[in-house]
Amino acid sequence: MKMQSRVRLGDYIQAGYPAIVLNTSEETRALEECYRIAKSLTMQFYVWSETMGIVKYETDKTNGEIKQKTEKEGIAPDEDALKEGLTYGSDTVYCMLDFHPYIKAPTAWRTAKDVFAKAKAEGIIYIFISCKFDVPAELEHEVIVTSLDLPQKDELQEIVAQFCKMYKIKVPENLEEVLDAALGLTMAEAENAYATSLSKTEGFDIDIINNVKRQIICKDGLLEYMQPKETIETIGGMKKFTEYAKHRLSAYSEEARAYGLPYPKGVLLVGIPGCGKSLAAKALSNMWKKPLLKLDLGKLFGSLVGDTEANTRKALKIAEAMAPAILWIDEIEKGLSGVGSSGKTDSGVTSRMFGTILTWLQEKETPVYVIATANNISSLPPEFLRKGRFDEIFFVDLPTEEEREEIFKIQLKKYGRNSEDFDITELANISGGYAGAEIEESIVSAMFNAWNDGKRQVTTDDIKTVMLEEIQPMSKGIMSGTVQALREWSANHGIRNASSIQKVEKEGVSKTTSRKGRTVRFNKSGKAENVDKTDKEES
Repeated sequence: MKMQSRVRLGDYIQAGYPAIVLNTSEETRALEECYRIAKSLTMQFYVWSETMGIVKYETDKTNGEIKQKTEKEGIAPDEDALKEGLTYGSDTVYCMLDFHPYIKAPTAWRTAKDVFAKAKAEGIIYIFISCKFDVPAELEHEVIVTSLDLPQKDELQEIVAQFCKMYKIKVPENLEEVLDAALGLTMAEAENAYATSLSKTEGFDIDIINNVKRQIICKDGLLEYMQPKETIETIGGMKKFTEYAKHRLSAYSEEARAYGLPYPKGVLLVGIPGCGKSLAAKALSNMWKKPLLKLDLGKLFGSLVGDTEANTRKALKIAEAMAPAILWIDEIEKGLSGVGSSGKTDSGVTSRMFGTILTWLQEKETPVYVIATANNISSLPPEFLRKGRFDEIFFVDLPTEEEREEIFKIQLKKYGRNSEDFDITELANISGGYAGAEIEESIVSAMFNAWNDGKRQVTTDDIKTVMLEEIQPMSKGIMSGTVQALREWSANHGIRNASSIQKVEKEGVSKTTSRKGRTVRFNKSGKAENVDKTDKEES
């Protein structure tokens, strides 16, 4: 799905479409845009509303400002309001504000059909401006539906210039950052964000603008604007992926554009839960210094017919307006589950949403980098995995022994501990099969145990005890079959590994110890095994 550009409205008017539906919440901006186009085509411009009646727009020849002159009052919101547009002759643009509740009446849509036929012959353009105009089935072939794009940098720059003039301050040196901070907002919302910053700091504070923006974007729940603290340094392992991400970052430069490189599309991270897929998305945002938007597919589903599709388009449009940005779709297989049976279970809503996302992934030209994560690849439709949707697919496996050492160091530092006070080599040696999240949990649990045991400092033995007695890694329990299936799928399909080349960890006795009065031993993968009397004697 290719998002409609601002010139599309002008094309429709110039082509002589008799009826255009313009869905937007920016009524004032929409009217200004429609009038600008009408003026450029030397067309008359009239506006109907239930409260104001008929208002004619003209440009004052002395100062160039737009004048509004009331032509008629008391025009009822019915077929008379529709017929009124025909009375102003050819080369006329006739805007009707918030007429959507009335068009559904049989007399209204029947009158509209007759009016549009005459309007086409006489060169009159009807434009219906509403937040959400549901076109009746009887008029679907009579009208064209479009929308007003969110403002781009040039329009936001005009707002900044106006505020600078109003507050008598200089244009900020970090103008690009100020403009980027307001991308994705409507004109009114951008004005409010800038005004909030100016009232608090007498300047354009990026943090304040971003905070206002986050509240605005999150209000409808379609997208979550995130400000993660994670960095590449907080990822244990995944070196191949981080190297790949660093190379792709250079493709956003103007030099890359001149070279002919397209914007990177995105990446799909598939693998075992708890191994850093979500962490990688957050860290990438900080490495690239791009805003991170989280899309929860479950929040796109609406209760009314057409709501889901509209929400999907709106979410993608906001993401494009905020470009360059990173769009994170977490556990995408859950949001797309049931696509195959969508026609029978939900009237095809999931299938249509999936189709919209697929087309957008394929056709988008704006610098929105998509990071999708998935745990269960069996739920993903085959067409989602083909080349062209994403630049690359990475498999995120359990960490190797070397990576586990790195993870232990990162997590100990995270919780205020010096890794040099612990036997990291031994901990990494016995933690084979543990995901990064499970390693973190073993440290946290050990700290709780040490706290309850006289508030003493946590030790290596505390962590070992937790790993031996309290935490069963999923890869050796409920997810053992899933892990093997994911590895086989990755190997059979030639999926790139996000980490360095996996080392084959030799099975063998690495340590013999005692727990709860029983002597046990660990192999290199960390699996605890009982030791019988003969073994004890040999030991």
